Amino acid sequence: MAMLLLVQPVQADEARQWLSRMSEAARLQSYQGAFVYERTGSFSTHLIWRQVEAEDVTERLLQSDGDPQEWIRHNGELLCTSSTSIAADWADATLLAEQPDLLHNWYTLQILGETRVANRPVTVLAVKPRDPFRYAYELYLDTQTGLLLKSLLINEREVLLERFQFTSLSLDPIDPLDLEPGEACKSLSVQSSNLLDNSVRWIPTWLPSGFALGHSETRELEDDGQLFVQVFTDGLARFTLFIESLGDQALADDLRAQLGPTVAVSRKLATPEGDFLVTVVGEIPPLAAERVADSLRRETDGGLQ
Repeated sequence: MAMLLLVQPVQADEARQWLSRMSEAARLQSYQGAFVYERTGSFSTHLIWRQVEAEDVTERLLQSDGDPQEWIRHNGELLCTSSTSIAADWADATLLAEQPDLLHNWYTLQILGETRVANRPVTVLAVKPRDPFRYAYELYLDTQTGLLLKSLLINEREVLLERFQFTSLSLDPIDPLDLEPGEACKSLSVQSSNLLDNSVRWIPTWLPSGFALGHSETRELEDDGQLFVQVFTDGLARFTLFIESLGDQALADDLRAQLGPTVAVSRKLATPEGDFLVTVVGEIPPLAAERVADSLRRETDGGLQ
């Protein structure tokens, strides 16, 4: 029994070291390859090139089946695309543990063993939630580099919601021509944005433990309205909160929808300053998304409303 108690903490420490390697590889490693993405029984295949030079990162993604789809990002900013509707899938496929040293507070970590993915040896990690407000993962990390070569996203009923898996990977230098956009990739125009009024903020009064605000911005809409965007993450899972001013538009009905791991929950809010539509979108259980949406309040100089 004493030996068992010693093995478990050591294994958790080793798992955290692997997550740190995954995080570093996701930031610093150049590569090219092909991967499969599966969600709710739907498959797509992709080619990817990622070139890292100092702190300059260029990525090109090309869907290799179905209608031509292409995306190019530079330092995380989407420069051109043939379809913005699938851009979120790319973010999922390039999963990044942003704070691996803290993940053990919200997940139990376990090394399951070794196997092969894309003809490369990998170490398999189980990442299981400590509460019902996030999903479980199996992560398959390249032994040489720490790159994530395969991930499985699993719900509380042990149903597979999402699979991402490399079928080939090369660390050889990338031909600069492979980073050039094709004909289907259309440049994106820069959208204007304004800073939030410092006297008014939107605050979720409930968040799952460990989730914190990672990014926020304000976008101007064509009808002179505004869309407030806030991204929250626990270092592995993430969700986005959209708050849209409706102006003269009628309040929309509440909505709950789920496609694979991605849930969308909308709530209508009537305030003295106008009507708003709140939407939570992310890879978290519906219970968590609904609680976040229901907890949203406006913070002004006079306090929460």
